Amino acid sequence: MTESLLEKIKQLPDKSGVYLMKNRRGEIIYTGKATSLKKRVGSYFQGRGFTPKVQALISHIAAIDYIPTVSEKAALLLEFELIKRYRPRYNVMYRDDKSYPYLKLTIKESWPRLLVARVIRKDGAKYYGPYPDGSYLRKIVRAVRKYFLLRYCQPAKLPTKVCFYYHLKRCAAPCIGQVSVEQYEAVLKEVDLFLRNRPQQLLQYLDQQLAAHSKAMEYEQAKRVYQEKQFIEEILTRINFRQLDPATLLKTHLPELPQQQMLPLLQKELGLPRLPRQIEAFDISNISGQLAVGSMVAFLDGQPAKQDYRRFRIKSVAGIDDYAMLREVLQRRYRGVPGKKEKFPDLILVDGGKGQLSQAIAVLKALGVSIPLASIAKREEQIFRPEQSQPLVLDRRSPALQLVRHIRDEAHRFAVSYHRLLRKKKGLM
Repeated sequence: MTESLLEKIKQLPDKSGVYLMKNRRGEIIYTGKATSLKKRVGSYFQGRGFTPKVQALISHIAAIDYIPTVSEKAALLLEFELIKRYRPRYNVMYRDDKSYPYLKLTIKESWPRLLVARVIRKDGAKYYGPYPDGSYLRKIVRAVRKYFLLRYCQPAKLPTKVCFYYHLKRCAAPCIGQVSVEQYEAVLKEVDLFLRNRPQQLLQYLDQQLAAHSKAMEYEQAKRVYQEKQFIEEILTRINFRQLDPATLLKTHLPELPQQQMLPLLQKELGLPRLPRQIEAFDISNISGQLAVGSMVAFLDGQPAKQDYRRFRIKSVAGIDDYAMLREVLQRRYRGVPGKKEKFPDLILVDGGKGQLSQAIAVLKALGVSIPLASIAKREEQIFRPEQSQPLVLDRRSPALQLVRHIRDEAHRFAVSYHRLLRKKKGLM
Protein backbone atom coordinates (compact mmCIF):
# COMPACT_ATOMS: atom_id res chain seq x y z
CA MET A 1 0.00 0.00 0.00
CA THR A 2 1.38 3.40 -1.00
CA GLU A 3 1.89 6.27 1.42
CA SER A 4 -0.66 8.42 -0.41
CA LEU A 5 -3.30 5.68 -0.15
CA LEU A 6 -2.56 5.20 3.55
CA GLU A 7 -2.90 8.95 4.10
CA LYS A 8 -6.20 8.95 2.18
CA ILE A 9 -7.59 6.24 4.48
CA LYS A 10 -6.56 8.19 7.58
CA GLN A 11 -8.48 11.22 6.32
CA LEU A 12 -11.74 9.35 5.72
CA PRO A 13 -14.64 10.69 7.83
CA ASP A 14 -16.20 8.70 10.64
CA LYS A 15 -19.67 8.84 9.06
CA SER A 16 -21.88 6.87 6.73
CA GLY A 17 -21.26 6.75 3.00
CA VAL A 18 -20.14 4.77 -0.02
CA TYR A 19 -16.53 3.99 -0.93
CA LEU A 20 -15.22 3.24 -4.43
CA MET A 21 -12.02 1.25 -4.85
CA LYS A 22 -10.11 1.64 -8.14
CA ASN A 23 -7.25 -0.07 -9.87
CA ARG A 24 -4.25 1.58 -11.56
CA ARG A 25 -6.28 2.26 -14.73
CA GLY A 26 -8.87 4.21 -12.77
CA GLU A 27 -11.55 1.52 -13.10
CA ILE A 28 -13.96 1.09 -10.21
CA ILE A 29 -13.39 -2.50 -9.09
CA TYR A 30 -15.43 -2.49 -5.88
CA THR A 31 -18.15 -0.38 -4.30
CA GLY A 32 -19.31 -0.76 -0.72
CA LYS A 33 -21.40 1.01 1.92
CA ALA A 34 -20.43 1.82 5.48
CA THR A 35 -21.85 3.32 8.65
CA SER A 36 -18.29 4.58 9.29
CA LEU A 37 -16.15 5.08 6.20
CA LYS A 38 -12.96 5.38 8.25
CA LYS A 39 -13.47 2.10 10.13
CA ARG A 40 -14.85 0.07 7.22
CA VAL A 41 -12.22 0.99 4.64
CA GLY A 42 -9.44 0.77 7.21
CA SER A 43 -10.47 -2.78 8.09
CA TYR A 44 -9.37 -3.98 4.63
CA PHE A 45 -5.76 -3.13 5.47
CA GLN A 46 -5.61 -4.21 9.11
CA GLY A 47 -6.94 -7.75 9.40
CA ARG A 48 -5.85 -11.17 8.22
CA GLY A 49 -7.67 -14.31 7.17
CA PHE A 50 -9.46 -12.72 4.24
CA THR A 51 -10.95 -14.91 1.53
CA PRO A 52 -8.95 -15.25 -1.71
CA LYS A 53 -11.41 -12.92 -3.41
CA VAL A 54 -10.86 -10.14 -0.87
CA GLN A 55 -7.09 -10.66 -1.00
CA ALA A 56 -7.21 -10.29 -4.79
CA LEU A 57 -9.29 -7.13 -4.43
CA ILE A 58 -6.83 -5.59 -1.96
CA SER A 59 -3.88 -6.37 -4.21
CA HIS A 60 -5.46 -4.35 -7.05
CA ILE A 61 -6.49 -1.25 -5.06
CA ALA A 62 -4.59 1.81 -6.25
CA ALA A 63 -6.99 4.58 -5.20
CA ILE A 64 -10.09 5.06 -3.06
CA ASP A 65 -12.85 7.63 -3.48
CA TYR A 66 -15.80 8.10 -1.16
CA ILE A 67 -19.21 9.77 -1.11
CA PRO A 68 -20.60 10.72 2.34
CA THR A 69 -24.35 10.30 2.84
CA VAL A 70 -26.87 11.57 5.39
CA SER A 71 -27.76 8.08 6.61
CA GLU A 72 -26.98 4.39 6.30
CA LYS A 73 -30.16 3.91 4.26
CA ALA A 74 -29.00 6.55 1.77
CA ALA A 75 -25.66 4.74 1.52
CA LEU A 76 -27.47 1.47 0.84
CA LEU A 77 -29.47 2.96 -2.03
CA LEU A 78 -26.47 4.76 -3.50
CA GLU A 79 -24.34 1.61 -3.35
CA PHE A 80 -27.07 -0.31 -5.18
CA GLU A 81 -27.31 2.26 -7.99
CA LEU A 82 -23.54 2.58 -8.39
CA ILE A 83 -23.12 -1.19 -8.71
CA LYS A 84 -25.88 -1.27 -11.33
CA ARG A 85 -24.18 1.52 -13.27
CA TYR A 86 -20.51 0.58 -13.04
CA ARG A 87 -20.73 -3.23 -12.56
CA PRO A 88 -17.45 -3.43 -10.57
CA ARG A 89 -15.49 -6.64 -11.01
CA TYR A 90 -15.47 -7.66 -7.34
CA ASN A 91 -19.12 -6.86 -6.58
CA VAL A 92 -21.35 -9.90 -6.87
CA MET A 93 -24.66 -8.66 -5.47
CA TYR A 94 -26.89 -6.39 -7.59
CA ARG A 95 -24.94 -6.97 -10.82
CA ASP A 96 -27.87 -8.86 -12.31
CA ASP A 97 -31.31 -7.46 -13.13
CA LYS A 98 -32.66 -7.83 -9.60
CA SER A 99 -33.55 -4.70 -7.69
CA TYR A 100 -35.17 -3.45 -4.53
CA PRO A 101 -38.93 -3.94 -4.39
CA TYR A 102 -41.46 -1.24 -5.26
CA LEU A 103 -45.13 -0.85 -4.47
CA LYS A 104 -47.33 -0.80 -7.56
CA LEU A 105 -50.82 0.69 -7.83
CA THR A 106 -52.52 -0.90 -10.87
CA ILE A 107 -54.21 2.27 -12.10
CA LYS A 108 -55.22 0.81 -15.48
CA GLU A 109 -57.45 -1.84 -13.90
CA SER A 110 -61.13 -1.08 -13.31
CA TRP A 111 -60.65 -1.58 -9.57
CA PRO A 112 -56.91 -0.99 -8.92
CA ARG A 113 -54.91 -3.07 -6.42
CA LEU A 114 -51.67 -2.51 -4.51
CA LEU A 115 -48.95 -5.03 -5.36
CA VAL A 116 -45.25 -5.55 -4.65
CA ALA A 117 -43.15 -5.34 -7.84
CA ARG A 118 -39.46 -5.90 -8.61
CA VAL A 119 -39.39 -4.26 -12.03
CA ILE A 120 -40.86 -0.95 -13.20
CA ARG A 121 -42.78 -1.52 -16.43
CA LYS A 122 -44.47 0.86 -18.83
CA ASP A 123 -47.94 -0.43 -17.99
CA GLY A 124 -49.63 2.76 -16.79
CA ALA A 125 -49.33 1.76 -13.14
CA LYS A 126 -47.99 4.02 -10.38
CA TYR A 127 -44.81 2.87 -8.66
CA TYR A 128 -43.55 3.89 -5.22
CA GLY A 129 -40.14 3.24 -3.72
CA PRO A 130 -37.75 1.53 -3.95
CA TYR A 131 -37.79 0.01 -0.46
CA PRO A 132 -34.36 -1.39 0.52
CA ASP A 133 -35.62 -2.33 4.00
CA GLY A 134 -37.95 -5.34 3.81
CA SER A 135 -39.39 -4.81 7.30
CA TYR A 136 -40.19 -1.21 6.45
CA LEU A 137 -41.97 -2.32 3.27
CA ARG A 138 -44.06 -4.81 5.23
CA LYS A 139 -45.08 -2.06 7.66
CA ILE A 140 -46.24 0.11 4.77
CA VAL A 141 -48.25 -2.73 3.20
CA ARG A 142 -49.88 -3.62 6.54
CA ALA A 143 -50.78 0.02 7.10
CA VAL A 144 -52.40 0.37 3.68
CA ARG A 145 -54.37 -2.84 4.11
CA LYS A 146 -55.52 -1.84 7.56
CA TYR A 147 -56.52 1.76 6.95
CA PHE A 148 -57.54 1.91 3.27
CA LEU A 149 -60.32 -0.19 1.78
CA LEU A 150 -58.62 -1.49 -1.38
CA ARG A 151 -59.43 -4.90 -2.83
CA TYR A 152 -57.03 -7.82 -2.24
CA CYS A 153 -58.10 -10.43 -4.79
CA GLN A 154 -55.20 -11.33 -7.05
CA PRO A 155 -56.86 -11.72 -10.46
CA ALA A 156 -57.55 -8.50 -12.32
CA LYS A 157 -61.11 -9.78 -12.80
CA LEU A 158 -63.40 -9.41 -9.79
CA PRO A 159 -64.66 -12.55 -8.06
CA THR A 160 -68.37 -13.33 -7.90
CA LYS A 161 -68.63 -13.34 -4.11
CA VAL A 162 -67.01 -11.51 -1.22
CA CYS A 163 -63.92 -12.83 0.57
CA PHE A 164 -63.13 -12.80 4.29
CA TYR A 165 -61.35 -9.40 3.98
CA TYR A 166 -64.76 -7.81 3.51
CA HIS A 167 -66.01 -9.37 6.75
CA LEU A 168 -62.87 -8.06 8.49
CA LYS A 169 -63.72 -4.59 7.14
CA ARG A 170 -60.47 -4.52 5.15
CA CYS A 171 -62.02 -4.41 1.66
CA ALA A 172 -64.65 -2.16 0.06
CA ALA A 173 -66.09 -5.17 -1.84
CA PRO A 174 -66.52 -3.75 -5.34
CA CYS A 175 -67.30 -7.35 -6.37
CA ILE A 176 -70.84 -7.02 -4.94
CA GLY A 177 -71.27 -3.31 -5.61
CA GLN A 178 -70.65 -2.12 -2.06
CA VAL A 179 -68.62 0.86 -3.29
CA SER A 180 -69.09 3.25 -6.20
CA VAL A 181 -66.38 4.12 -8.72
CA GLU A 182 -66.18 7.66 -7.29
CA GLN A 183 -65.77 6.39 -3.74
CA TYR A 184 -63.07 3.95 -4.79
CA GLU A 185 -61.21 6.69 -6.67
CA ALA A 186 -61.27 8.78 -3.49
CA VAL A 187 -59.60 5.89 -1.64
CA LEU A 188 -57.00 5.60 -4.42
CA LYS A 189 -56.18 9.29 -4.04
CA GLU A 190 -55.72 8.80 -0.29
CA VAL A 191 -53.41 5.83 -0.86
CA ASP A 192 -51.40 7.80 -3.43
CA LEU A 193 -50.89 10.71 -1.01
CA PHE A 194 -50.01 8.24 1.75
CA LEU A 195 -47.36 6.43 -0.32
CA ARG A 196 -45.91 9.63 -1.75
CA ASN A 197 -45.24 10.90 1.77
CA ARG A 198 -47.75 13.73 1.64
CA PRO A 199 -49.22 13.49 5.16
CA GLN A 200 -50.37 17.09 5.37
CA GLN A 201 -52.05 16.96 1.96
CA LEU A 202 -53.69 13.68 2.94
CA LEU A 203 -55.05 15.06 6.20
CA GLN A 204 -56.31 18.17 4.41
CA TYR A 205 -58.01 15.99 1.82
CA LEU A 206 -59.67 13.94 4.57
CA ASP A 207 -60.83 17.17 6.25
CA GLN A 208 -62.44 18.23 2.96
CA GLN A 209 -64.12 14.83 2.64
CA LEU A 210 -65.36 15.01 6.21
CA ALA A 211 -66.81 18.49 5.69
CA ALA A 212 -68.52 17.46 2.44
CA HIS A 213 -70.14 14.37 4.00
CA SER A 214 -71.27 16.32 7.05
CA LYS A 215 -72.81 19.07 4.91
CA ALA A 216 -74.68 16.45 2.87
CA MET A 217 -75.76 14.73 6.13
CA GLU A 218 -74.01 11.52 5.05
CA TYR A 219 -73.15 10.59 8.58
CA GLU A 220 -72.02 7.02 7.93
CA GLN A 221 -69.49 8.20 5.38
CA ALA A 222 -68.43 11.06 7.65
CA LYS A 223 -67.84 8.59 10.48
CA ARG A 224 -65.68 6.42 8.23
CA VAL A 225 -63.57 9.39 7.11
CA TYR A 226 -63.20 10.60 10.71
CA GLN A 227 -61.98 7.18 11.83
CA GLU A 228 -59.64 7.00 8.86
CA LYS A 229 -58.16 10.38 9.76
CA GLN A 230 -57.56 9.17 13.31
CA PHE A 231 -55.86 6.05 11.95
CA ILE A 232 -53.63 8.12 9.67
CA GLU A 233 -52.59 10.47 12.45
CA GLU A 234 -51.79 7.43 14.59
CA ILE A 235 -49.68 5.65 12.01
CA LEU A 236 -47.78 8.79 11.06
CA THR A 237 -46.46 8.87 14.61
CA ARG A 238 -45.17 5.27 14.29
CA ILE A 239 -43.74 5.10 10.76
CA ASN A 240 -41.12 7.39 9.27
CA PHE A 241 -42.28 7.85 5.68
CA ARG A 242 -39.24 9.78 4.54
CA GLN A 243 -38.28 8.09 1.27
CA LEU A 244 -34.85 8.31 -0.33
CA ASP A 245 -34.96 8.51 -4.11
CA PRO A 246 -31.90 6.88 -5.73
CA ALA A 247 -32.21 9.17 -8.74
CA THR A 248 -31.92 12.20 -6.44
CA LEU A 249 -28.98 10.64 -4.63
CA LEU A 250 -27.17 10.03 -7.91
CA LYS A 251 -27.91 13.51 -9.19
CA THR A 252 -26.46 14.89 -5.97
CA HIS A 253 -23.39 12.69 -5.71
CA LEU A 254 -22.34 11.44 -9.13
CA PRO A 255 -20.92 14.80 -10.27
CA GLU A 256 -18.24 14.17 -7.64
CA LEU A 257 -17.09 11.17 -9.71
CA PRO A 258 -14.66 12.21 -12.45
CA GLN A 259 -15.86 11.84 -16.03
CA GLN A 260 -12.76 9.76 -16.86
CA GLN A 261 -14.21 6.87 -14.83
CA MET A 262 -16.65 6.30 -17.67
CA LEU A 263 -13.85 5.66 -20.17
CA PRO A 264 -12.71 2.21 -18.91
CA LEU A 265 -16.33 1.07 -18.92
CA LEU A 266 -16.83 2.42 -22.46
CA GLN A 267 -13.68 0.57 -23.57
CA LYS A 268 -15.03 -2.64 -22.06
CA GLU A 269 -18.55 -2.30 -23.50
CA LEU A 270 -17.37 -1.51 -27.05
CA GLY A 271 -14.46 -3.95 -26.98
CA LEU A 272 -11.93 -1.22 -27.85
CA PRO A 273 -8.22 -2.06 -28.08
CA ARG A 274 -7.22 0.92 -25.94
CA LEU A 275 -8.74 3.45 -23.55
CA PRO A 276 -10.80 5.97 -25.61
CA ARG A 277 -9.16 9.09 -24.20
CA GLN A 278 -9.62 10.99 -27.47
CA ILE A 279 -13.01 10.68 -29.18
CA GLU A 280 -14.26 12.44 -32.30
CA ALA A 281 -17.96 12.49 -33.25
CA PHE A 282 -19.71 13.55 -36.47
CA ASP A 283 -23.18 14.77 -37.41
CA ILE A 284 -24.91 16.19 -40.50
CA SER A 285 -27.50 19.00 -40.54
CA ASN A 286 -29.60 20.28 -43.45
CA ILE A 287 -33.14 21.15 -44.47
CA SER A 288 -34.19 19.44 -47.71
CA GLY A 289 -30.54 19.37 -48.72
CA GLN A 290 -30.14 23.15 -48.47
CA LEU A 291 -27.17 24.74 -46.68
CA ALA A 292 -25.98 21.29 -45.66
CA VAL A 293 -23.25 21.23 -43.05
CA GLY A 294 -21.31 18.72 -41.03
CA SER A 295 -19.81 18.94 -37.57
CA MET A 296 -17.00 17.26 -35.69
CA VAL A 297 -16.65 17.54 -31.93
CA ALA A 298 -13.66 16.27 -29.97
CA PHE A 299 -13.60 14.94 -26.42
CA LEU A 300 -10.45 14.38 -24.38
CA ASP A 301 -10.67 12.28 -21.21
CA GLY A 302 -14.46 12.54 -21.29
CA GLN A 303 -14.51 16.36 -21.54
CA PRO A 304 -15.18 18.60 -24.59
CA ALA A 305 -11.99 19.82 -26.29
CA LYS A 306 -13.63 22.78 -28.03
CA GLN A 307 -10.40 24.04 -29.53
CA ASP A 308 -10.45 20.93 -31.75
CA TYR A 309 -14.07 21.25 -32.93
CA ARG A 310 -14.48 21.58 -36.70
CA ARG A 311 -17.29 22.71 -39.01
CA PHE A 312 -17.76 21.60 -42.62
CA ARG A 313 -19.80 23.29 -45.34
CA ILE A 314 -20.88 20.50 -47.70
CA LYS A 315 -19.44 21.20 -51.16
CA SER A 316 -19.73 18.10 -53.35
CA VAL A 317 -23.29 16.89 -52.65
CA ALA A 318 -26.43 18.29 -54.25
CA GLY A 319 -29.86 17.40 -52.91
CA ILE A 320 -30.73 15.15 -50.00
CA ASP A 321 -28.07 12.48 -49.49
CA ASP A 322 -26.95 12.22 -45.88
CA TYR A 323 -24.71 9.25 -46.66
CA ALA A 324 -22.76 11.19 -49.31
CA MET A 325 -22.51 14.20 -46.98
CA LEU A 326 -21.09 12.03 -44.22
CA ARG A 327 -18.57 10.51 -46.64
CA GLU A 328 -17.41 13.99 -47.68
CA VAL A 329 -16.96 15.15 -44.08
CA LEU A 330 -14.99 12.06 -43.08
CA GLN A 331 -12.78 12.26 -46.18
CA ARG A 332 -11.97 15.90 -45.51
CA ARG A 333 -11.19 15.18 -41.88
CA TYR A 334 -8.93 12.15 -42.30
CA ARG A 335 -7.45 12.51 -45.81
CA GLY A 336 -3.72 13.14 -45.45
CA VAL A 337 -3.75 12.88 -41.65
CA PRO A 338 -0.92 10.28 -41.53
CA GLY A 339 1.28 12.58 -43.64
CA LYS A 340 0.58 15.49 -41.32
CA LYS A 341 1.55 13.28 -38.37
CA GLU A 342 -1.68 14.21 -36.64
CA LYS A 343 -2.71 11.97 -33.79
CA PHE A 344 -5.64 9.73 -34.62
CA PRO A 345 -8.54 9.59 -32.13
CA ASP A 346 -9.05 6.43 -30.12
CA LEU A 347 -12.68 6.23 -31.26
CA ILE A 348 -14.90 7.74 -33.96
CA LEU A 349 -18.62 8.10 -33.23
CA VAL A 350 -21.15 8.67 -36.01
CA ASP A 351 -24.72 9.78 -35.49
CA GLY A 352 -27.04 7.21 -37.07
CA GLY A 353 -27.53 3.50 -37.54
CA LYS A 354 -26.02 0.65 -39.51
CA GLY A 355 -26.13 2.61 -42.80
CA GLN A 356 -24.07 5.52 -41.48
CA LEU A 357 -21.60 3.09 -39.92
CA SER A 358 -21.08 1.26 -43.24
CA GLN A 359 -20.37 4.58 -44.97
CA ALA A 360 -17.76 5.48 -42.35
CA ILE A 361 -16.13 2.04 -42.65
CA ALA A 362 -15.86 2.42 -46.45
CA VAL A 363 -14.29 5.90 -46.21
CA LEU A 364 -11.64 4.89 -43.69
CA LYS A 365 -10.83 1.73 -45.64
CA ALA A 366 -10.34 3.75 -48.83
CA LEU A 367 -8.05 6.17 -46.99
CA GLY A 368 -6.06 3.34 -45.44
CA VAL A 369 -6.93 4.57 -41.96
CA SER A 370 -7.59 2.17 -39.07
CA ILE A 371 -9.58 3.75 -36.23
CA PRO A 372 -12.22 2.05 -34.03
CA LEU A 373 -15.72 3.05 -35.14
CA ALA A 374 -19.24 3.04 -33.70
CA SER A 375 -22.57 4.65 -34.53
CA ILE A 376 -25.51 5.38 -32.25
CA ALA A 377 -29.12 5.55 -33.40
CA LYS A 378 -31.28 8.23 -31.80
CA ARG A 379 -34.59 6.45 -31.34
CA GLU A 380 -33.60 3.22 -29.63
CA GLU A 381 -30.13 4.33 -28.46
CA GLN A 382 -28.64 1.26 -30.14
CA ILE A 383 -24.89 1.20 -30.75
CA PHE A 384 -23.64 -0.39 -33.99
CA ARG A 385 -20.07 -1.67 -34.37
CA PRO A 386 -18.08 -3.05 -37.31
CA GLU A 387 -18.31 -6.81 -37.87
CA GLN A 388 -21.13 -7.10 -35.34
CA SER A 389 -24.47 -8.12 -36.86
CA GLN A 390 -26.51 -7.19 -33.78
CA PRO A 391 -26.52 -3.74 -32.17
CA LEU A 392 -25.26 -3.25 -28.64
CA VAL A 393 -28.12 -2.29 -26.30
CA LEU A 394 -26.83 -0.91 -23.01
CA ASP A 395 -28.79 -0.30 -19.84
CA ARG A 396 -30.08 3.27 -19.98
CA ARG A 397 -28.41 3.88 -16.61
CA SER A 398 -25.03 2.78 -17.98
CA PRO A 399 -22.35 5.50 -17.71
CA ALA A 400 -20.92 4.25 -21.02
CA LEU A 401 -24.22 4.93 -22.80
CA GLN A 402 -24.57 8.28 -21.06
CA LEU A 403 -21.14 9.35 -22.28
CA VAL A 404 -21.80 8.21 -25.86
CA ARG A 405 -25.18 9.95 -25.85
CA HIS A 406 -23.65 13.14 -24.46
CA ILE A 407 -20.97 13.22 -27.16
CA ARG A 408 -23.53 12.43 -29.90
CA ASP A 409 -25.85 15.21 -28.67
CA GLU A 410 -22.96 17.69 -28.57
CA ALA A 411 -22.10 16.89 -32.21
CA HIS A 412 -25.75 17.42 -33.14
CA ARG A 413 -25.91 20.72 -31.24
CA PHE A 414 -22.75 21.98 -32.93
CA ALA A 415 -24.03 21.03 -36.41
CA VAL A 416 -27.43 22.65 -35.86
CA SER A 417 -25.87 25.86 -34.51
CA TYR A 418 -23.69 26.14 -37.64
CA HIS A 419 -26.68 25.48 -39.91
CA ARG A 420 -28.70 28.17 -38.14
CA LEU A 421 -25.80 30.61 -38.52
CA LEU A 422 -25.70 30.05 -42.29
CA ARG A 423 -29.48 30.40 -42.58
CA LYS A 424 -29.31 33.66 -40.67
CA LYS A 425 -26.61 35.00 -43.00
CA LYS A 426 -28.77 34.07 -45.99
CA GLY A 427 -31.73 35.85 -44.47
CA LEU A 428 -33.75 32.65 -44.11
CA MET A 429 -34.50 33.15 -40.44
